[in-house]
Amino acid sequence: MRAVIGVLALGVVLAASAARGQTPTVDEIVAKNLAARGGLDKLRGLQTMKMTGTINVQGMDMPLTVMTKRPNLLFQEMTMQGQRMVSAFDGAKVWAINPMLGPGPRELTGQQADMIRDQASFDGPLVNYKDRGDTLEMAGSADLGGAKAWKLKLTRKIGGRSMFIYVDADTGLEKQWSATVDQSGMTIDVDTVMLDYQPTPEGVLVARSMRTLVGGQQQGLLKVLTVEYNVPIEDAAFQMPAK
Repeated sequence: MRAVIGVLALGVVLAASAARGQTPTVDEIVAKNLAARGGLDKLRGLQTMKMTGTINVQGMDMPLTVMTKRPNLLFQEMTMQGQRMVSAFDGAKVWAINPMLGPGPRELTGQQADMIRDQASFDGPLVNYKDRGDTLEMAGSADLGGAKAWKLKLTRKIGGRSMFIYVDADTGLEKQWSATVDQSGMTIDVDTVMLDYQPTPEGVLVARSMRTLVGGQQQGLLKVLTVEYNVPIEDAAFQMPAK
């Protein structure tokens, strides 16, 4: 009996070791993600991006244009009920045009500016996170839409903000970003779900659909219509115009 118990105990230990061996390291997950997206060399060969699409909010479709340029320039523009709305980062200053906040462009600060600044990272949160001084940790696994995903916790060096990145265990592609934001003294869970990855002519995979959920309820749906890389974009396109 003792021998049987010993064999069973050894089997449990070996099974547990095997299970631990199946969990990849953070660096292995990042490497698989970069390979799935097209490879680091291809990603580094991209200098600019222009995307057009539509955002559906409360049944209304609004046209959207996004331009980005290395290393961290961002310009987003959409039209809502005939009103032009812009958010941008010129590498130093975050600014916006929002008629609901007043006429003309204005500089943004605080958490809203931090979120736009984070979005401006050309390659996304996983590429060169060590060079930025950010911290990436394994936070377990999760079931998303019936598929297993690795859950990573990214903590920004600047500001200390954290977000969770879910990477599909099979494909290596990012499935969801999740963060908790403070809005008017209330904490709100915001999730971005990536769907329908398709290759561009450059051989880079891009999500063609993104769902935004606030508190678990869908608030917006982005559909990508066109994606162009390495198109000429002047730095001036990201600068805040004079008031």
